[in-house]
Amino acid sequence: MPSTKRTWKAVLAAVGTTAVLAAGTVPAHAASASPWIAYGGASVNNARVPASAVQLTTQSPRPFDTLTYSVGGRVVSAAVTATAPTTAGGDWTATATADLSGLSGRVSLTAKLVSGGSSSSVAKTLRVVDPASGLGTGRTAASRPARSVRVQATDGRPGAFTTGLRGARAQRVLTGDQVITRDGTVLDGVQVDGCVVVKADDVVIRNSKVNCRRQGRQVAVQVADGARNLLVEDTEIDATGADVGVGWGNYTLRRVNVHGSADGARWGSNVLIEDSWIHDMSRQDGLHSDALQTTSGSNVVIRRNVLDPSNGGDPLNAAIMVGTETGSRKLENVVVEDNRLGGGSYTVNVRGDVTVSGLVFRRNTFEDNSRYGAVIAPTGKDVTFTGNVMGWTGKEVTVDRW
Repeated sequence: MPSTKRTWKAVLAAVGTTAVLAAGTVPAHAASASPWIAYGGASVNNARVPASAVQLTTQSPRPFDTLTYSVGGRVVSAAVTATAPTTAGGDWTATATADLSGLSGRVSLTAKLVSGGSSSSVAKTLRVVDPASGLGTGRTAASRPARSVRVQATDGRPGAFTTGLRGARAQRVLTGDQVITRDGTVLDGVQVDGCVVVKADDVVIRNSKVNCRRQGRQVAVQVADGARNLLVEDTEIDATGADVGVGWGNYTLRRVNVHGSADGARWGSNVLIEDSWIHDMSRQDGLHSDALQTTSGSNVVIRRNVLDPSNGGDPLNAAIMVGTETGSRKLENVVVEDNRLGGGSYTVNVRGDVTVSGLVFRRNTFEDNSRYGAVIAPTGKDVTFTGNVMGWTGKEVTVDRW
């Protein structure tokens, strides 16, 4: 049997808090074991609530006369009168408008219930988010639109107007997969209708487009073991259906537009990714989708990129996923700086079991379109966060800890 608390939540979700209270009736089976607070028809506990004036409803099995809300000791609502249940065993309820403007991140909200000369309170932790994000409204992740970080023509960040082939037409078309075996090969102004495997040093792919739209293909542009110094610049990689857009190590991406694969780029050692746009990843069975992912490596710089795996209303897994579960099983000398990051369950996810030395995140700006938060990272590891801010408030990013 479901608990009465869960049953009442279901009623609120189905018909809306305001509709239930306006009718002045509460189902007899809706009594709660203890007071609880609802926003948008669901529990406010750990919920995402916009930084604006919002309606919150408190219900209690015990009678109370008036209700007020406060945050950090500051009262954020007017006192409102409670509504008595109309059937035996029902809850006392009250809805007040709480002004959460100017707040951000995790806050503790307290509902004060006054009955005669006595009072009681219930406190819940919630997360205050950008009111423009469309999140925290009681909708599911599948139904709510993700905020876009796509860049307009006048925006200085990487996007459709500053990365990829950018309106130019390829001068020639290469049909089928291309395996490059000669050192110093330059592909300039070509369209590859297939995937690319680089087995040579000092290869350049420039002003081009790679269409590796193949379900089940592991890597659209692959640097084979032993190959060094691949440079990809001003190029689009459409890797729709592939597991990975670019991998694994010894490469530079500059002003590259990567999209469609489960993972945008996987990095190992000796990697530079700058001024690029990695976005609109795909959800595929057995894979968690990230704009960037590593499972070990060293000597990596990721700077001035826009990284967001979100696809429609699905935030996917992470903009940057960090682990050390394969390869050398350690991560060393990595700098992630001056990027615009968004999406993911957590936008940056550093595994709790990572073996790491010198991983630095600095001066990155975060969108507020993740499912749970901006960053999750382990304690007691050599991972540094400095100068990272939320884009809509400019406030320092909160790091949740394993």
